[in-house]
Amino acid sequence: LTRITAAADKMQVLLADLLELSRVGRIVNPVEDASFADLVKEAAELVQGQLSARGVEVAVDADLPTVRVDRRRMVEVLQNLLENASKFTVPGRPPRVEVGFVKDPRRVFFVRDNGQGIDPLYCERIFNIFEKLDPRAEGSGVGLSLVLRIVEAHGGRVWAESPGIGEGATFFFTLGPECWGEEPPWPERGRASNV
Repeated sequence: LTRITAAADKMQVLLADLLELSRVGRIVNPVEDASFADLVKEAAELVQGQLSARGVEVAVDADLPTVRVDRRRMVEVLQNLLENASKFTVPGRPPRVEVGFVKDPRRVFFVRDNGQGIDPLYCERIFNIFEKLDPRAEGSGVGLSLVLRIVEAHGGRVWAESPGIGEGATFFFTLGPECWGEEPPWPERGRASNV
């Protein structure tokens, strides 16, 4: 009975995650201007129990911009990335997560940890649905697929980089021009437009 209950609970979580994934891109909450620092704070509060239980220190850049996003969805992105960073820590190493922003032409956000890291061969695969590099790890394997879909719905791109196992990992993402209050780029000359 215990195994059946555990399996049913796991299936319920999986179905809820799949339902959430199917909604991304179809249901859009109104976009609003939001301080990215406030979004990080909100996401960190949602996973505070997990962060505290594992002794994870979270450092947030002081100079994060304001973006125009679906607030609820962007908090989900950050929540998933913070949860992952806290799951894959290295015993004996004080866990640390840094959330920051690089203002190069692409304006890139990042969530960097000093945890277990990822074999560089798998940095793209981890965004596939149900792709778990460690089958014993908590979660359904839907979280990073959800991150990918939400970032893409905001006109951006997401990717991961890691020097290798035991070396930590960094998750980067960009947002589309509309998230910065800019008009989307004009269509190329000679191409049809819906305008």
